[in-house]
Amino acid sequence: MAPMSLRTVILAAGQGARLRSSTPKVLHALAGRPILSYVIDAANEVSTEPPIVVVNGAHVDVREFVEASGGIPVIQQESRGTGDAVRSVPEELRVGDALVVLSGDTPLVTGETVRSIIDCHAAAGHAATVATFRLRGRNSYGRVERNAEDGTVLGIREARDRGADEDDEEHEYNAGLYCFDPHLPFPALEKLTPDNAQGEYYLSDVIGLLVSHGVGTFVLDDAEELAGINDQKDFATVERCMRQRIADRLMDSGVHLADPATTYCDSTVEIAAGTTLQPGCVIRGRTTIGSRCEIGPYAQLRDMTVGNDCTIGSSTLESSQIGSGVTIGQYCRVRPGCTIDDGAYLGTAAEVKNAHIGMRSFISHFSCVLDAEVGCDVNVGAGTVTCNFDGTSKHRTIMGDGAFIGSDSILVAPLVIGKHAYVGAGSVITHDVPDDALAVERNQQRNVEGWSRRRRDHLSIDDQGATPTPLEPTS
Repeated sequence: MAPMSLRTVILAAGQGARLRSSTPKVLHALAGRPILSYVIDAANEVSTEPPIVVVNGAHVDVREFVEASGGIPVIQQESRGTGDAVRSVPEELRVGDALVVLSGDTPLVTGETVRSIIDCHAAAGHAATVATFRLRGRNSYGRVERNAEDGTVLGIREARDRGADEDDEEHEYNAGLYCFDPHLPFPALEKLTPDNAQGEYYLSDVIGLLVSHGVGTFVLDDAEELAGINDQKDFATVERCMRQRIADRLMDSGVHLADPATTYCDSTVEIAAGTTLQPGCVIRGRTTIGSRCEIGPYAQLRDMTVGNDCTIGSSTLESSQIGSGVTIGQYCRVRPGCTIDDGAYLGTAAEVKNAHIGMRSFISHFSCVLDAEVGCDVNVGAGTVTCNFDGTSKHRTIMGDGAFIGSDSILVAPLVIGKHAYVGAGSVITHDVPDDALAVERNQQRNVEGWSRRRRDHLSIDDQGATPTPLEPTS
């Protein structure tokens, strides 16, 4: 049975220098969330006590993130290794029946695995239990050393300290997940010395100091779960695993992914059963998609709310709300602040921003509707533009229910187009249009009779070598 009282410690004070980034390693976004958030989630699954997170004193943003996540930040004053990091936990927090130590850069760890090592530790009654895995070939993990006669654990030897005895055989390695009797590791931590290749205080050295009190191992079936992130290649590997998990979760819930390998969804995305994601879709942030939708291919959605029965082509949508039965064609852009009601339609290459599009309204291809209030059953013809900026301020355009805007119209805001009003094609509208009125603005049309015939005759003369003269229109 698992201990009744449990504290978790997450080590998140590493510099992350090999990522070559100014952002602390544990705050890098992995599938839409900071790396550290996944480890905090795993800790919260196994303990009701807030996780203790050891952070670098220089990383104020990490400390703030831990506090915002409900954790307890503890400052490691100097980066002197994992053993010193655990030693930084103050006396008043060293309580409980068991102490679990996790690495802040292992986002694939699950609460289920942490619970398993806790149960193993409690059943065996050891002073310490360490999660391990078996691997063939050279690597950077600490190797578990055992007594050749009885197989008991003797200690853990880090890769940089193994030197010439390294080989390509299969061995048992430390996965970096520990469970301790909380009364024993801290006295042992005080005995650590930085007598190693890195000049650091290794937490793994505590295992060798506790063998007389009993040390056990919990062998993982899947070593991938505790893979750490040290450089950009590790980052890519772990993110690929995380995205596969997300894809599996979506497919298990009834979402159809036409090509999971080219579909990228953040861990914060929620999609209802019956929806299809075509290849190349990128769904990010706090996006929620309803049932029976057809998305993509190559659609990009971020922080969107999408209703049921929607069709979205190869378009980019961000920070907006879409009702049910909405169709968004190819190459559209829905910019932040939009609400598109049920049954509305955006044609090819249409753009909307900070606009409310009413039910069953059509925004036709190549139109740009910015800062607008579009009523229900409105037809916005192809090529229509709302001129929202006057050089100093932005203004809104209002189109009443049932309005008809002819193609290639320019609507200069602030402007109100009344209910069931008509705007003639090609018009530049600068004044409000009353309900049921027709607004037309264009230069007077003039037809030049015979112009095309005279142009052909003119070109024929030029072809014979004559000097061309300007072709003037005649009345």
